[in-house]
Amino acid sequence: MSGGRSILIVEDEQTLRLSMVRGLSKLEGVEVADAATVREAKRVLGERRPELVISDLDLPDGSGIEVATELDRLGLRVPIVYVSAYIGRYKHRLPNRADVEVYEKPLPLDRLRSLVESKLGFGGDANPISPFAVADYVQLAGMGRHSVVIEVQSPAGRGRLIIKAGEVWSAEDRLGKGLDAFRRIAFLGAAQVTCRTLGKEVIPPRDIDGSVESVLLDVARRLDEAERDQGAAVVDDGWGDVFVESQGARHVTTRPPRRWSSLPPPAPTTLPSMNAVSRSFEETFDRGVDALLAKDYRTAYEVFLEAERLDPRDRRVIANLQRLRDMGFS
Repeated sequence: MSGGRSILIVEDEQTLRLSMVRGLSKLEGVEVADAATVREAKRVLGERRPELVISDLDLPDGSGIEVATELDRLGLRVPIVYVSAYIGRYKHRLPNRADVEVYEKPLPLDRLRSLVESKLGFGGDANPISPFAVADYVQLAGMGRHSVVIEVQSPAGRGRLIIKAGEVWSAEDRLGKGLDAFRRIAFLGAAQVTCRTLGKEVIPPRDIDGSVESVLLDVARRLDEAERDQGAAVVDDGWGDVFVESQGARHVTTRPPRRWSSLPPPAPTTLPSMNAVSRSFEETFDRGVDALLAKDYRTAYEVFLEAERLDPRDRRVIANLQRLRDMGFS
């Protein structure tokens, strides 16, 4: 660790650890050390002084909390990021300080890279990671029957999706076009997303048929089938990373982002479709979707509050308000 910004990864699952090391080592100016146990982590910390530690919580000879204790003993006040499937088991023991963050597995590797860049001060705020996943923007465009161009950039690559009148029109990245490109782009866990209205520009020929909902569900179904067929799914996303999910342990994976997969379907209404209240609600909901697509989150929150007053049971409104509150808009 003599030249670059140094980080330490503590993870006992070998396949995941090597994938993390390989992916984070691609960041310019970053050098990565790794350990599989608390004992190994202590040895590394005795030899090297990392600027960031990424650790599992449940380790063969102890817990990741002991790694934080060792950092304190050595007088190293460095950020520590816990990534674990056992957060509930350790939540009452986690260090209560500002430089500790906790994330639940699976955490996509591109999201992990973004965290590392943020913690080490790379890139500034010029291109912030979008708080909504790519599939969120796709689904919002479909629900509102919008025509938009969604341009995506992550540390691993770039891509573009076109949604026309709520229908998936085309997808393209450096590896190709069509449904495969849609799968590579839409299920990125974290990325810089630009969503703009589709104007009178020349657009490419249509290479994907179907509504947003049907295409998203079809791609998700194919991923699930591939995982079941392989037992331990190893899927190369084509953007420079291998995502792994082994049976019994969930790791970095190409599954749809948790926020999209948890978004409930539109709730049926018991009011007549031409009822004035119903029309007012749908118009208000559409304004909220427009604000989300424009990344005007403060306005989106206020509009969805208005929609909630019109129909407090609509699960789409409830889900979007919760996500906006999680982002700090309340």
